[in-house]
Amino acid sequence: MDRRSQTMVSDASSRETSLVVAVLESDEVYIISSLSTPHHTQVIVIYIDPTTGSLCHTGTFGQDVFNSQEEAFNYITIGSRQCKTTTVGRAIIGYTVLGSTGLLLVATKLNPTVPDLPGGGCVYTVLESQWIKVQLQNPQPQGKSEAKNILELAELDIDGKYYFCDTRDLTRPFPSEFTLRDPDLEFVWNAWFSKPFKDIGLGEHCVVLLQGFVESRNFGGTNSNAGTVALIARRSKLHPGTRYLARGLNACSGTGNEVECEQIVWTPRRAGKPVPFSTYVWRRGTIPIFWGAEVKLATEAEIFVSEDPYRGTAQYYTCLSNRYAVKNPELSTSKQKKAPIVPIICVNLLRSGEGKSEKILVEHFNESVKYIRATKKISSSTFIQMINYDWHHLNGVIRFNCADSLDRTNAASFFGAVQVFVEQCTRLGISLDRDATLEFGYSGSDNEDPLPPGWEERYDSVTGKSFYVDHINKTTTWVRPSQDQPDKPWRRFDMSFDQFKAPTMLGPVNYLADLFLLAGDIHATIYTGSKAMHSEILSIFNEDVGSGGGRFSKFLAAQANVKITLQRRYTNVLVDSSRQKQLEMFLGLRLFKHLPSIPIYPLKVLSRPTGCVIKPVPGIIPIQESRWRFELNFVIS
Repeated sequence: MDRRSQTMVSDASSRETSLVVAVLESDEVYIISSLSTPHHTQVIVIYIDPTTGSLCHTGTFGQDVFNSQEEAFNYITIGSRQCKTTTVGRAIIGYTVLGSTGLLLVATKLNPTVPDLPGGGCVYTVLESQWIKVQLQNPQPQGKSEAKNILELAELDIDGKYYFCDTRDLTRPFPSEFTLRDPDLEFVWNAWFSKPFKDIGLGEHCVVLLQGFVESRNFGGTNSNAGTVALIARRSKLHPGTRYLARGLNACSGTGNEVECEQIVWTPRRAGKPVPFSTYVWRRGTIPIFWGAEVKLATEAEIFVSEDPYRGTAQYYTCLSNRYAVKNPELSTSKQKKAPIVPIICVNLLRSGEGKSEKILVEHFNESVKYIRATKKISSSTFIQMINYDWHHLNGVIRFNCADSLDRTNAASFFGAVQVFVEQCTRLGISLDRDATLEFGYSGSDNEDPLPPGWEERYDSVTGKSFYVDHINKTTTWVRPSQDQPDKPWRRFDMSFDQFKAPTMLGPVNYLADLFLLAGDIHATIYTGSKAMHSEILSIFNEDVGSGGGRFSKFLAAQANVKITLQRRYTNVLVDSSRQKQLEMFLGLRLFKHLPSIPIYPLKVLSRPTGCVIKPVPGIIPIQESRWRFELNFVIS
């Protein structure tokens, strides 16, 4: 877990990134791209070679570099070169050549789900996208299965499930000290798909795409201070895939459905002043051992554990330790005798009762921790703890899990995050305390300062002297508390639900709950093909939910959960293999299986120039003529 309160100065904003894909009557394809960053003031044109599908760009002003998109478009369509179709987009996601087809993916509609991060930068969620197919002039023989797989790749649904920022690195916890040129590839889902742009030196024209959820909400406090809360969840690509085909660890020591979540709270920007903010980071994922499940349509999935289940477990925890180790710039290497301890707190939500199918995972999960401790396969600076944890420690990371890192995980992580959220607001000067006089119906003397939230003044029946009741901590005192006294840090962490709810403004809490509801549905849809279940628990702070019909509301929720269960089972059995294949092809994985006739490194074939001489001209030296005939036949064939 990481909670940080900092300030950041905003950077200047500029124009939005945009692009146009123009297909001419001659089937030539041009990409006109302009970026939003201040040092990219010119528009570039990328030509797709009609023979090989390669991207071409010379960087010559007036040929493929222009001052405006209109100027570039006019150059492309000059004379009789008519444009057949145009596609207006907001971002380039990637491009690849698969046999005789080039596939270009562009985002056509974006939603600024976090309009203004502390320090500047807008985060966009891809709302609509379009696959543009480029038919090449060198058709290659392909089997029916390969042609079908290419069509399936072009049907991959990314809308609403992917996001990016074209000015900030979001692949690491905020605020990242790295630039977009050096992202953490674990969270870059279009790394393989964007390689053709990097190969021609235009990698910045292809966005760094993350899978998951990002959105923000504005809220106000009782002291008239306003704030913004954002939830960012980035899904790891180390073990990509669907529910029953990507569980536990794989050969890369990546776990199925592994998501790094981040809750950022900040105050509004004020002219000339830095923006204070606070962050909280946690993880969620499946059990980090080798295990899986055999699923059938009519029965519950049967969980199995491999013969050597703990291989890769230590490497997984080592990666977490390296990512969340606190770097103290004030301590030099010579002064720092040993590495700081990095606690990894595992909140295990598996069902452990007798007869429960997940009990075998509970046993192996505990044994895996004992195993890596006994074999010393993990650094002494990494401390792993199960269930019991101390909220007051600021370093390390909390990792939530159930069997699939889905419904229980989302709910449990919310109840942890909501307590941190109140403390984040307090540190930023935003009070979420409700006035005790409104909550309990008591008030103090009109001539004295009001009591702090949660306090009440009463009178002793014997002496008539005033005493004061702290309803939050269930204590009394003869000394009148002052509202100016600082609150006890993390004072809500030892409260019951009713104790937490009574003195707390519920509006901002419900905004946070709404973000978790949306995030839970997104991650459940990515992993299972259906929305999250048991989400009604996240509405527990909403006083309007279920009023006048609590039982009926619970009945409807139960009905919805049954429907989702059936939908998941159908999807898992009949559709998951196709969805798994789509993700693997999008990431450039296992292409030897899905597209066996396509080489990993495509053959570079020179394109035929516009003024190519069809009939060879005899040369003076015979060997040159022979070589010319060979090269010409090679190009034309």
